[in-house]
Amino acid sequence: MDFFILGNPRSGTTLLRLMLNNHSLIGVPPESGFLQWWYKKYFNWSENDTNNDTKFNLFLDDILSSKKIEDWKLNRPNLKDFILSEKPKNYPEIITTIYKFYTNNKSIIGDKNNYYINHLEELNLIFPNVKYIHLVRDGRDVACSYKNINKLNPNLKYIPKVSSDIVAIANEWNNNIITIENFIQNHNSITIRYEDLISKPVEILKKICNFLDVEYEEEMLNYHQNNDEPLSTLHWKGKTKETIDEKNKKKYLSLLYSEEISKFNEIAYNTLKKFKYD
Repeated sequence: MDFFILGNPRSGTTLLRLMLNNHSLIGVPPESGFLQWWYKKYFNWSENDTNNDTKFNLFLDDILSSKKIEDWKLNRPNLKDFILSEKPKNYPEIITTIYKFYTNNKSIIGDKNNYYINHLEELNLIFPNVKYIHLVRDGRDVACSYKNINKLNPNLKYIPKVSSDIVAIANEWNNNIITIENFIQNHNSITIRYEDLISKPVEILKKICNFLDVEYEEEMLNYHQNNDEPLSTLHWKGKTKETIDEKNKKKYLSLLYSEEISKFNEIAYNTLKKFKYD
């Protein structure tokens, strides 16, 4: 694993994942947290385990039973053959091999999952030398997105469980941003604003590519044409099938009540100010 995309839910992390995944050298699969879920059981994986057919098959049983992994559409026999050909010697290597299989063996592998906010130290334990990209979006627009999700059918598979209460949203956003920033300051990291990504995508993507030590490719802007986001999540990620919408910011000015804006500003004032959200 080479990098992780971190961010508060509804901050554009899926958009960034798709952009990077459309690079010829970078692979970032749809989200599934199996690398963290199975760490305690398989943390001491060795080359001998890879060569032990019984243990290897039990490992595959667990991986392929993971939440959301069905969206990766992994062919078990082919996956098994690929892993054996890669000869992973430990847990990080066998996990990375699964990502490589999905991405057709791209050379730079990343992962994106908002769930990781609560498991940052475990990420560091498993992959101590990776890079981190933190994507920040104005929390008041995040609040609008939370409210829109709560208008959808609550029985939709994998629909995020988010609050519609402005105080709860403001506290969650503020705490998540602080948690991520405090963590990445001790790691090789870069912080990007969502608003800058959609306003000047070429400039920001070049900055990210430089961070990842690859050349920028224009094809990254065609993410909407080569979109592997699963159907199970497109109910609330449908805009990833469209081109960049530069107007997708400051929506809170028309969608939130003035009292809600004031309450959010009061709770998250310092964090909003830090990221220049007036």
